[in-house]
Amino acid sequence: MQRFGIFLVLLALTTIAFCDHHKIVLKSLQRASRECTLYGTTDQCLARCTTLITRDWNDTVGILSVYDRFYKPDPSDRCNSNRTQRCLHAQELTATPDRVCLRASEAVQCYLDQFGQVIQDEPKFVRTTALQKQQIIKDCGAMLGHSEERMQELLADSEYLLQETRCLFRCYQIRSGMYNDVQGLNMERFYVACGGYEDDFNQSAAQCIADVRNVVPCDKCTLAQRMTMECIGNRYDQTITNGDSTNRATDNGKIIVINQANQNVDYVNNTLNFG
Repeated sequence: MQRFGIFLVLLALTTIAFCDHHKIVLKSLQRASRECTLYGTTDQCLARCTTLITRDWNDTVGILSVYDRFYKPDPSDRCNSNRTQRCLHAQELTATPDRVCLRASEAVQCYLDQFGQVIQDEPKFVRTTALQKQQIIKDCGAMLGHSEERMQELLADSEYLLQETRCLFRCYQIRSGMYNDVQGLNMERFYVACGGYEDDFNQSAAQCIADVRNVVPCDKCTLAQRMTMECIGNRYDQTITNGDSTNRATDNGKIIVINQANQNVDYVNNTLNFG
């Protein structure tokens, strides 16, 4: 009996770890840099290539603030963020918009000089692209046994009135690495997906999470959906693009659906947003 109990514990831990890595992309700066070298990227464009791979660079808006996850600041340095932002601002004032490689290199240098010690070899979470999100939704629909017609109905359930919709949402969150039933929301990854948030957000979210757990103690699907929507909410949906239209999960209120037959992207009149 004792051996059987240990087996169940190990099985549970293995299941959690396995589910938590289905569709997650983790990259270290070192690995991203090696990939760029394989592609034949020149030294001048290495910083842009690396931050594109980690999805922290946009040629229009520049470097994203969540790039700071690759750095370890001095705990006693309370001005590192301000110094970094001043450096980035000064760099943008003098930069030539069409010289994107130079802009990216100078932006990375601001973090190297001002923010903290760079972490080269530790993989960090990379935001999921719009096409990856839609594939996850498609995969979840197939695994939950929904027909294409039923999926259209569930995706149109923007108020999450149906239990099947909430279970589809839970599947999506688990496979995208943002949630599991034991630990709940992965706030470190939401920080990246949301494009960053203020220091006190984690505290307010923790209280919200505790409140939702008390109200929904047994329903796994409803718990996952309410915890995300009520404790993260529009911050996740609205800021996930970070100014980059290529990463949108929706387009003018329409869900993007992958057409596997011809690899095109079809648009349907549904409004459900899975982040």
